[in-house]
Amino acid sequence: MELLYDHYGDNLYGIVNRITKDEALAQDVIQDAFIKIWKQSALYDSSKGRLFTWLLTIVRNQALDALRKIKRKNEIRGTAADVSLSVISAGNENLSVDHDVKTVLGSLDSHHRELLEHSYILGFSHPEIAEKFDIPLGTVKTRIRSAMQELRAVFGNGH
Repeated sequence: MELLYDHYGDNLYGIVNRITKDEALAQDVIQDAFIKIWKQSALYDSSKGRLFTWLLTIVRNQALDALRKIKRKNEIRGTAADVSLSVISAGNENLSVDHDVKTVLGSLDSHHRELLEHSYILGFSHPEIAEKFDIPLGTVKTRIRSAMQELRAVFGNGH
C-alpha cells in the first residue's frame, strides 16, 4: 500500500480535490478510497486494464459518493480545463507512446469530448449532462460510449 500511495497518491488526491472542491473532504475521501483499495486488492485484474485506471475508478467513485452523501451533488462546478491530469507509466511495456490525456481528449469530436469531460472529469451523472446540454439521455449515453471506444483504440483497449 505504501508503494501505491507513494506512486499514485498525489495524482489521485489532486483529482479528488478537484471533484470535491473541499480539502478536508478530499483527504477523507482519499483515505477511505485507499482502505477500499486495500480491501478489494484481490479484485484487480491486470488483463482488464491498467492499475492506474482501476485506482482512478475507485477514487473517483468514492469522491462522487461522498458528494452525494452530503447532498452536494449539484455543487460540482468548473470546466475540464480546471483539471490537470498526468498519466503515470505503470511499467506497462505494451504502451510504446506516453499518452497525454488532454491531447488525446482534444483529438476527440467536440460533442464527445464535452460529454466525457463532464462525466469523468467533472463528475456529472448522465441525466445531469442530458439536462445541461438539453439532449436526450440516450444520446448522451451513445456519445459517451462512442468516445470511450475511440479512447480504447488510442490507449490499446485500456492496457
